[in-house]
Amino acid sequence: YVTNGATLTILPGTIIRGDKATQGTLIITKGCKIIAEGTQNLPIVFTSNESVGNRTEGDWGGLVLLGLAKNNQPGGVANIEGIVPTTDSQFGGNFDNDNSGTLRYVRIEFAGIALEPNKEINGITFGSVGNQTIVDYVQVTLSGDDSFEWFGGTVNCKHLIAYRGLDDDFDCDFGYRGKVQFALSIRD
Repeated sequence: YVTNGATLTILPGTIIRGDKATQGTLIITKGCKIIAEGTQNLPIVFTSNESVGNRTEGDWGGLVLLGLAKNNQPGGVANIEGIVPTTDSQFGGNFDNDNSGTLRYVRIEFAGIALEPNKEINGITFGSVGNQTIVDYVQVTLSGDDSFEWFGGTVNCKHLIAYRGLDDDFDCDFGYRGKVQFALSIRD
């Protein structure tokens, strides 16, 4: 969890490995930011900690961004699906211009698992993420659940690739009102 208004900055070319045994998941809580600005030649890669050749869909939890934008749930605040409900799993508010940071030239691989029975998290899960957040040139590869899922919010996303996920490529819930431009899904 990234908490207490903190900003997590990840440098271009960084590889971050999610642990299978502990279902490692990176959760950016509301009011916090992630700055993951890779480049075309030095993308930031989130992948499984399993050895090459032994990686598979759902090895780790994925990336979860929780923001303060509106959603259509009673009271406007909800807990993100798939994570035990606490104040750190809440998303929503009344601030559509919220900024949860930047994801640019980022690839997420082998994520997407059930952290709670019948409730899964995805390659990337957006909970009420606001429209000042930048999401551009992001690929989710071999997700064990949805590649991209938006729960409310207003974040605009461009140049998305959903590659060989097991469930939905692009899923919208709870009144998502952002724009998605240049999205490609490749199924297997």
